[in-house]
This record gives sequence, structure tokens and C-alpha cells, in this order.
Amino acid sequence: MDSHSGRVPPTPPEIWEAPPKGRVLVLAPHPDDEILGCGGVIALHRDQGDPIRILFLTDGSAGDPAGYYPADQYVAIRRAEARQACAVLGVTDLLFWDLPDGKLTTVSDLADRLLDAVRSFDPDTLYYPSGQELHPDHWAAGVAIEDLHRDGLLAAPAYAYEVWTAIQPTHVIDIASGLVRKESAMAHYPSQLRYNDYRPKILGLNAYRSLFLPPGQARHAEAFRRLA
Repeated sequence: MDSHSGRVPPTPPEIWEAPPKGRVLVLAPHPDDEILGCGGVIALHRDQGDPIRILFLTDGSAGDPAGYYPADQYVAIRRAEARQACAVLGVTDLLFWDLPDGKLTTVSDLADRLLDAVRSFDPDTLYYPSGQELHPDHWAAGVAIEDLHRDGLLAAPAYAYEVWTAIQPTHVIDIASGLVRKESAMAHYPSQLRYNDYRPKILGLNAYRSLFLPPGQARHAEAFRRLA
């Protein structure tokens, strides 16, 4: 009896020589997810002149549980960090929805809001947090996008990025030419690095993803999973 029952092994990810050209929309549940998950590819998109909009879904207000910062100023602090970090990558088109941090799962019309945002910008490429992410806000955003895709409402190709949870990638890209900018952009989030230094963790993940690239030619890559 065939133990594989007709199954075939997964296909290795496609290696992008460059990111897809055109208008780019990045969905970030919190200020810093855009850099951690796809800061390298954002830098590469800007290198080829692609217009980019980054949409921050929550206000990030739950990111200071120890109360190191004045509560009445904290959301503004996180916005300022986002502007500075994204400017390093050459992105200034930022939208802040200020939905409650940690409560995206309770936003009943999240999918409708996201659909309006996508249609308003009309991107050629959409990056979003995977619906397999273990952070509830990431998960809620990812599931909303994946539901829209399932219902045939998304025109642009959508690619899931990874932050808290590794994906099974369909695409990888060498981010060597954007790595310094990604590292610099991460450093512009001191309010988050104070709690958890994401830099070695994310760079370690990027180093691991370079396994898919030709040996000896790259040390860091970002991985994505295209919705199909």
C-alpha cells in the first residue's frame, strides 16, 4: 500500500530577483510590524520607485504594560516612532486607524474596513500578517484578508508576512541591499525594544530564510506566502 496516499511533496518557494512592481499596500496591526515582517522588501520596493502606503490598524496603546511612558502621550510616541522608522525606508504615506490595541478580534466590521482601504488605494501588491500568526491582532487582520480573498473580493495578489509565527513560504527574496535600512528602522522603535529586543530574533529569522537562496550568495531573506 502506498503510504503517501497520492500526496506530493510541497513545492520549494519561488525566489524573487526583485519584488513585484507597482503600487504596494502594507497592513500592520501595530507600529513596528511593517518593519519586522517586511521591512526589507519595502526598502527594495522603494529602490525601484514603487508607491507604498502603510496602514497601521491599532493605536499601539497596549505596548507599555509597565508604564514607562506617560499614558496620555503614548499613542503619539508610537506614531512618531512609526513615522521615523518608515522614513528610513523612504515611506511617508502612512495611515493610522487607531483601533484598540489587543482587541482587533472584537472589531466586527474589520473585513469591510480593510476591503474599503484596499479598494481606495488599489494596490498591485498587498502585504499582510498571516492568518496563522499567534498574536490575536495579527491573526484577526490575517483572517479578515484571507476571508476577503476566499470570497473573491481582492483583486491584488496578497502575500502574508511572518512576525510571531513562521509561514510555509511560496516566495523568498534576498534583502541584502535593504538590510541596513531594515536594521536602522527597527532601532526607531525604542518603546518596543525596551521590552523585547526584536532585532536579533528577526534578523535570525531572516538569516534562516536565506537557506532557500543559492548557497553563499545571500545571508538574509524575507519569506512570504501568497494567497491562492
